[in-house]
Amino acid sequence: MNPSPHIAFRLITLLFAVLLFIQCIWLLLAEFSRPSIDRLPTDVSAADIAAQKRDAAIWAASIGVIRGDLWADSAFTYTNLILDERRDSWTADITPTLGRARAISERAVDLAPTQFGAWLVLAGLAARYPSPGFTATEALKMSYYTGPSEPDLVPLRLRIATYSDVLTDIELRQFATRDLRLLLARNEKSAIAVAYNAASPPGKRFIEQTVGEIDPSALVFLRAEPQKQSLPH
Repeated sequence: MNPSPHIAFRLITLLFAVLLFIQCIWLLLAEFSRPSIDRLPTDVSAADIAAQKRDAAIWAASIGVIRGDLWADSAFTYTNLILDERRDSWTADITPTLGRARAISERAVDLAPTQFGAWLVLAGLAARYPSPGFTATEALKMSYYTGPSEPDLVPLRLRIATYSDVLTDIELRQFATRDLRLLLARNEKSAIAVAYNAASPPGKRFIEQTVGEIDPSALVFLRAEPQKQSLPH
């Protein structure tokens, strides 16, 4: 005897209720496990604080599984690898951590391609720890494409661009020029000085030339600013 339509309807409704309950538990578990990492750290102090929350961030992302925002939070906890001045070379002890940082950042942008912060972490890792097949160019471009109007990221993006060799790319030179114009317009000369002190020789020449064309008077401040908060070479 076939079950009545009412019984079938109740069974389907119950199934949906169970699935909804499981989804709610999944979402709540990930959110309760999620540490308070609001944005990509852009200085050493904030990066160190974020690094202390790494295990919690990875745990929350593991629960979230397909949530790119949680994997991006996890990627942000590795920003200290980019900004920490004490790391002066690629040593054996950092290799496993670096591998995890790359894998997590790549997973974040795979699941959520609009996560401009995760793209910037990838670019920073590639610039700080170059290796065959892992360059900063494309990742840095994606950070510009996905977050063109994120003023908080401009100083860090400029540092990564002028620290690495990506300025051979015409488009990235245009992006970096725009960032310099923005920083000068906001009178954030100290941010330019930080990037200048950290820059490679070609990066220094690019900053000098571009700043000289936009605001020659800023060159005096640029060269006088003491070296601080710079990325190591």
